Amino acid sequence: MRKFKKKITIPHTFTIIFLLIVIIAILTYIIPSGEFKRIDVDGRMVVKPGTYHQVDSNPQGIQDVFMAPINGFVDAAEVVGFVLLVGGAFGIVNKTGAIESGINHIVRKLKGLQVLIIPVSMILFGLGGSTFGMNEETLPFYMIFIPLMTNLGYDSLTAISTVFLGSGTGVIASTINPFSVGIAQALADIVPGAGILYRAIIFIVLMTISITFLMVYANKIKKDPKKSLVYELDANNKKDFIMDDSTIKPFTIKEVIVLVIFISGMSMMVYGVLNMDWYIPEIAMIFCMIGVFSGIFGGLKQDEIVDSFLTGASDLVSAALAIALARGIVIVAQNGHIIDTLLNYSADALSKLPKFIFINLSFLLESLLSFLIPSSSGLASLTIPVLAPLSDLVGVSSQLIITAYQFGTGLINLITPTSGVLMGALAFAKIPWSKWVRFLAPLFGIMIIVCIMFLTIGLYIGV
Repeated sequence: MRKFKKKITIPHTFTIIFLLIVIIAILTYIIPSGEFKRIDVDGRMVVKPGTYHQVDSNPQGIQDVFMAPINGFVDAAEVVGFVLLVGGAFGIVNKTGAIESGINHIVRKLKGLQVLIIPVSMILFGLGGSTFGMNEETLPFYMIFIPLMTNLGYDSLTAISTVFLGSGTGVIASTINPFSVGIAQALADIVPGAGILYRAIIFIVLMTISITFLMVYANKIKKDPKKSLVYELDANNKKDFIMDDSTIKPFTIKEVIVLVIFISGMSMMVYGVLNMDWYIPEIAMIFCMIGVFSGIFGGLKQDEIVDSFLTGASDLVSAALAIALARGIVIVAQNGHIIDTLLNYSADALSKLPKFIFINLSFLLESLLSFLIPSSSGLASLTIPVLAPLSDLVGVSSQLIITAYQFGTGLINLITPTSGVLMGALAFAKIPWSKWVRFLAPLFGIMIIVCIMFLTIGLYIGV
């Protein structure tokens, strides 16, 4: 008797995004349309509690589903343009061979200490996420860490995780992040910096868990590459990720100059973000400067600079597409006016619950809404003005509500396909979203438990 095995095929990342657009569109026919009134607070449109009202239904049909991709492009134009420009700039830098030469030089010098790259890098990215919400700013680093980690004997998942998981864990445990904690505290009328000691403890604990998780995985792959979840994928993409020593340029003064230009540019970027309120346009400017000056001082001819820019930008087209298409999911939900309705129903239910259940269901609510609103500042503006007054009714501090909010938005953005940065990073590394979720699932479960513990402890120590 013949046995037939049915092979389960996981949909492509773009297929998953499109299916989510369709599902959200269907929900606009089921969930009533409604809105809160909004008021301007320091330039932000903020929800006014108690003003929810139903509005005319605006279900999203087939036309809206197929309009979502282009609407996503329009809404995410700044980020999409940023990704392509950064890709082009890196194309020029890569053409000089300076990064490959520098990485090869470092690898040879480190010898048995390469393992330190993972924890040190994760801590640095984590500090970026915790202090200024490092997110889109991580996109350029994947082009460095993928060849670096694969050349050290790890896999592309290790490379992606070092950057994305590092910054993402920092965002979950935001200490002074102005784009999440800062905005949320302002909306809840809490003094800036309040609760920073507790959040610092959370940062240390969560970073330790994330680093340990990745180090265990990385060491397993180092010993047996076939245990990698992306072993076959990396083998197929080897020519794109692995550096061949025989083709790497010698590490000369020319390569040193290009690396100095690169490091100087990155330092300017960090300084600008922290001290001058720089965002995507200014960061894109820095990378354009890095690209042009690297080409000139790296000895490239003008046609080589242009060609390498175009090649680098084309390498990130799939990442840019993923970012734009993921934004289309959120636009369908916004146009269908169902986000405020979901928030209102949830808030009504939460207000009648005991403290322990209230705070942890607030965490769940923030997590669910983060799926539709991946922007941490956007989620804060929507939920904190409603949940902070509710917390007073049940005797829970508004500061703990903010902690639940940062846990929710941070955790979900580690896995949600509505996160343009995640989908862009995976597209660049050629890793299916399903592989990422499978890889992260154990850590994700541990983090949920730890976050619930911190929220519960916070109730009893008066955070």
